[in-house]
Formats: sequence, C-alpha cells, structure tokens
Amino acid sequence: MKHWVFIGMFLVFVSCNEELVKKKSTTIKTQVGTQTNIECLFDETSFASQDEYPLLKELKICDETQKDLNNYDVPACNPKFFKFYPFIENKKIKDAFVLLIKSRVQGFPLRRVLVFEREGKELVKVNGFVANLIGKRKSASKHDDLILRFNDKVGMGEVVFYNCLYVWKDKRYVFKQVEQINDATIKVEFQDSMNVEIETVISKNRMLF
Repeated sequence: MKHWVFIGMFLVFVSCNEELVKKKSTTIKTQVGTQTNIECLFDETSFASQDEYPLLKELKICDETQKDLNNYDVPACNPKFFKFYPFIENKKIKDAFVLLIKSRVQGFPLRRVLVFEREGKELVKVNGFVANLIGKRKSASKHDDLILRFNDKVGMGEVVFYNCLYVWKDKRYVFKQVEQINDATIKVEFQDSMNVEIETVISKNRMLF
C-alpha cells in the first residue's frame, strides 16, 4: 500500500507542476550521448541474421516443429515471438545478446527481456526482466546501457510505467536509476528518493528473475 500512495502523490505533483518534467522526444540526449530508442512490433517475417534461429534452438525456448503462429503457449521459433539485440561492442550476436520475448508467450502476460553471454561453449543467462526493452546507450564499458520499461498496477488498478536505466557491472546488468514515470522525466532533486522507491517496487513485484 505504501508505494501506491507515494507514486500516486508523485503523479499528482507531476500533473500540477510543468517544471518537474521535460517533454518526451524521439531522441533523448543524455550525459553519455544519444539514446537509441527501440520499438519492437514483432511484425518481421525473418530473422536479422542466420545465427538467431540456431540460438533459439540452443536455448530450447521454442518448438522448431510448431507451424501455428497463433499458438503462444508452445511458440514457434519465429520472429513473431522473439527479437534479438546485440549489447557488447564488437562481439558477435551468437556469443552475447539481449532477447526480447513477446507478451503472452508461454503464458506470461507481459514482455520479458533475457540477457545471455556465452562462457566457453555454453550460453549463460545473466539477467531476466519482466519488462520491455525501449532503448540502448553506448557506454565506456563497451556494454550498452539498457532502458527498460516496467509496468506496475497502483491504487484502483491504474497502470503506471517506470523507465529505468540498467548498467553493466560485475558481469551483469544492475539498476542505476529510474528516469521517467509515465514519460515524466524526474528532476535531480527527486532522483535519490525515487530510485529507492522504484527499485523496491520492481523487486517486490518479482520483475527480476
């Protein structure tokens, strides 16, 4: 209950105070450069590279014999359900990738983001999020920073969206900060308190696995 009240008060304050937010734009300038926005519609008819289909088979995350593209419970190894993104500079996608999975696949109502890196001959999952991948930024670590959008139901079932920055640290992605709530950009003076609140909400809602 506590975070519902806290987030609700923040959203009311946002709606009443134009100085708190910056208008949403297609390209977002940050301290480390320009963010590449991502919008995946899962409307492609073929994979972007020849490595992607074999990767799905290796992960055993889909059924290579499935022909029914309306079957979400037992999905085909098809770009209608899965989208690959590189995240390490100069590393082939077969050895490191972010996998975005469409909502409803395998009974999950929301989109999921999985991060894999190969160790030796084996693909190892280093992160899992119940979230949507909406952006990437280049970083000094050579691992792209990720912008993930989380859903949260507050109050009387109202859906609130948190756009959060995750950065590479100690061989995995870790929470850095919440950047927007319902597309309202948080000003510096609110950053620390909102970081604590939103990171707690994400954990309590079991959006990490």
